[in-house]
Amino acid sequence: MLTALMPYILGGYRVLWAVRTGNETDRPIEELKVIVEKYGLDVKGLSFRGKRDMCLLAREMLSGPISHEDASVLCRTYRKTCKYYLTLIRREDTILDIFNDPMMYTEVLEKCSRLGVCPYFAQYVLLEEADVVSLSYNYIFMESISWSIKRIVPFSDTILVVDEAHNLQHLNLYSDKITLNTIVNAAREAQERGLANIVKVLKKLHTKVSGYKKLLKDEEDMLFDPSDFKDILTEPLLKKMRTYGQKIREQQIKMKKRPHSSLYHLANFWLSVFETIGIEGFAYIATRDRDNIILELWDMRSREILGSVWRQFARVVLMSGTLAPIDAFAETVGLEKYSGKIIASDYDPRRVLPIILKGVTTRGEELPEEMCLRYINLVKVLVDKLKVNTAVFTASYRIQRELIKHGLIEELKTLGAKVFVERKDMKGDEARKILTKFKELPSSGEYGVLIGPASGRFAEGADFPGRELEAVFLVGIPFDRVTARTKKYIEYYTQVYGEGKGRYYAYIIPALRRASQALGRALRSREDRAVLIAGDERYLRYLNLLPDYFTNGVKVVKYPELTEVLDKYSPVN
Repeated sequence: MLTALMPYILGGYRVLWAVRTGNETDRPIEELKVIVEKYGLDVKGLSFRGKRDMCLLAREMLSGPISHEDASVLCRTYRKTCKYYLTLIRREDTILDIFNDPMMYTEVLEKCSRLGVCPYFAQYVLLEEADVVSLSYNYIFMESISWSIKRIVPFSDTILVVDEAHNLQHLNLYSDKITLNTIVNAAREAQERGLANIVKVLKKLHTKVSGYKKLLKDEEDMLFDPSDFKDILTEPLLKKMRTYGQKIREQQIKMKKRPHSSLYHLANFWLSVFETIGIEGFAYIATRDRDNIILELWDMRSREILGSVWRQFARVVLMSGTLAPIDAFAETVGLEKYSGKIIASDYDPRRVLPIILKGVTTRGEELPEEMCLRYINLVKVLVDKLKVNTAVFTASYRIQRELIKHGLIEELKTLGAKVFVERKDMKGDEARKILTKFKELPSSGEYGVLIGPASGRFAEGADFPGRELEAVFLVGIPFDRVTARTKKYIEYYTQVYGEGKGRYYAYIIPALRRASQALGRALRSREDRAVLIAGDERYLRYLNLLPDYFTNGVKVVKYPELTEVLDKYSPVN
């Protein structure tokens, strides 16, 4: 895509390349470096990161991992006296001297560290000269921070590229949540500071929210009415809580601690909740998590927010491997005038064996034991026949738990496979270590099985080129469970898009996009080979929503015949 845009860049347009998270900003700049070097072009690019990654003072003052909010609080507190910021102000005219080639964020960080200047604010100086800037979605879609880019890079003279654009339907830009533990911790903060009136109010709030445990005894979640809390929480009181919370955060910063305050978070949450009452597209969800209750402000809007963004740019390019059907995607993200193009997959069909299994399904509230054992046997057949790195992506954590409960891991270990399992509470560092171990197995003559939900981090956010992954088994279709949240989402989409499209847009298409993303993990280049098994006979209804590398040449196989089909599998090397 960057190569195709180069004539526009050389003609004076600038490109903002938006990615889902800050961790993905380097890739476009890596590609730009190759293009610039190959063709000898004078084009500058910048991988733009937030304060969490770029604040040198935070690295000195705070130990351990920090959040964007932590870094922002520290910056606001110390900016006027920060040696790095003050040095940047003095040396601003010389900062552009470091900008000779496309720069990844680590290069900006390193050069600014050597100069003793603030890397975060130095980025804004470099923006003035940048032809290509890669940055996270928030810098484009959140008005509260997009202005900082817009004042330097006028959107009207800029081409916006949105990578992995299938994520746009679920931006949830203004969502937030608190728990019973948040209330307990906020009350403790207030108690320690002698704020008796606030402690009294928070005890009432805790009692009221705790009452949801009985209501959620047999349900996963429920809608709640925020107006029911107005007799406990008033706007003046919440603003007072927020002020106290801000003072707590500033005190913690001065003690070189992470600036976290539950009182501040709780007050901000309820102020946001009360501000959104009556606005279409917001929902209020209570969820039980063991002995805890989670209250969530859920922003379901996409078309309403995004439609006004596209009009600000000279041109917009939205791309992903899973945007089809394009008309439906365009409507849900607020595109009015557009040209859609589906580019055929560049995979060798002789290297790919796509299969839909008949006689298996995860349909229904519960997975019967007979069906569970059938799935386990089929996964075992696949792993035993191929003896390659395999991913088992389940329709949900619930299905995953059932398979494990009925012996999936033990059965796989009897085959000599190393087994890796994604957990809901898994931290990023642990997930990265698991992925690294799994990917390295083939180089030592071993193989493994990676188990996780199709909506999880391994199925949606990881790449497995070559022998790192050669088989994928989807256990079921990853539909959202029909909870109060799902019903509300379908209801909202029906209200916005009509009876015929509501459920299709809100429920069917997202599930098949997740399935398509999971299947695609094993195919990252034309040389890759893979067996791709859609383990649910309902996939036959949705062939039009699956990628062409799967539907072209797909075999429909009765589940007892899988062994025979795999025996005949002989991909071209």
